[in-house]
Amino acid sequence: MSTNTIVVGIDETPAGAAALSWAAREAELRDAELKIVHVWQIDAAVAMAGAEVPWMAYETDARSNAARWVADTIGAEDAQGRPRRIDVVQGAPGPTLVEASRGASMLVVGTRVHTGISRVLFGSVSHYCLTHAQCVVVAVPTPATTEEITTESADDLVRH
Repeated sequence: MSTNTIVVGIDETPAGAAALSWAAREAELRDAELKIVHVWQIDAAVAMAGAEVPWMAYETDARSNAARWVADTIGAEDAQGRPRRIDVVQGAPGPTLVEASRGASMLVVGTRVHTGISRVLFGSVSHYCLTHAQCVVVAVPTPATTEEITTESADDLVRH
């Protein structure tokens, strides 16, 4: 059973900004709850160095950076003046977003062009979500790779 919730996965990139902007507009159009999810990971080099990792400091930084970035991108409050809810989760982005979208009506992610070795090393979060999520998934292209996505053009991508 799905709820009237739109989950959007964000990172501090143009692809993340495109996904967040699109999801916020769609949530307003559908009068849906917008659940913003920022997934963070410890840098592989730090983890492999065997050094003691200050988890709380990393999580605090991730939380404050995500809140500031969301406020700068779409504002700290929604159209009704309610504060934006941001879930900050440590983990692998694809599986974490799929889990966060369980029971949601839609999952929105940004897309970037990964080719060659970067695709092998980093994979594709959007591809993972498209192939594993149990709800509608909207993969919003980065505006640099296509014309700006508007609410009207996005409606062509999603059939209501």
